[in-house]
Amino acid sequence: MESPSRSTADVHGFWSLHVSGSGSRSRSSADWYSAVLRGSGIRPALLVLVLIPVLAGCWCGQVVRREVPVPPASARPEEVVRAYIDALLGKDAETVRAVMVPETDFDDEFNNPNGAFRDWISASDITIDEPYTPNLCPAEEKCRRMIVTMELCEVNSGSYPDGDFAQGFEVRYVKDRWLVTGFGSG
Repeated sequence: MESPSRSTADVHGFWSLHVSGSGSRSRSSADWYSAVLRGSGIRPALLVLVLIPVLAGCWCGQVVRREVPVPPASARPEEVVRAYIDALLGKDAETVRAVMVPETDFDDEFNNPNGAFRDWISASDITIDEPYTPNLCPAEEKCRRMIVTMELCEVNSGSYPDGDFAQGFEVRYVKDRWLVTGFGSG
C-alpha cells in the first residue's frame, strides 16, 4: 500500500500538469480520482453511485416515512402548502388530514393509486410562489392560490412522471386557519 504522501504528491502533480500546462504527459481526470482514492479504500464505482443522487438533488429508492409537524393556526398559506407537500412525501396521513379542508374525500386522497399520497416518493427543489386571490373564490370566502414547482425525483407507477412538476395549489381560510383544498384543477 502506498503512503498518503505519495498520493498527495500525485494529486499535486496532476494539478501542476493541468493548471500550469507544463509536463511532458497529459493526465486524465480519472488519474486524479485514482490518485485521491488510492489510499482511501473507496472504489471509484461506489463513489459515482453515491454522488449521482447527491448531485441530482434527489434520493431515489424506498419511501421514507416521517412525521411532519402541523403548522400553527397563524401559518401563512405557503407554509400550509409546504407542510401538505412534506406530509404527502412522508406519508404522514395525520398531518395531511390536519391541513386539508374538512370536506376532503380522504378515502380518495389516501387510496387513489394515481394520487399524490400513494404516488410521490421523493422531491427536491420545491419552490412555492407568492399566493394570490384566484378568480373563482366565492365572495364570502378567503381563498389563495400559489404555483408550486418541484422536481419529482421518484414516483410510483401512477399518473405523475418523474421530473419537473408545476401546479397551482389552493387554500381556503376555515375558522381560524388556512387549509389546503387541493391542487391542479382541484
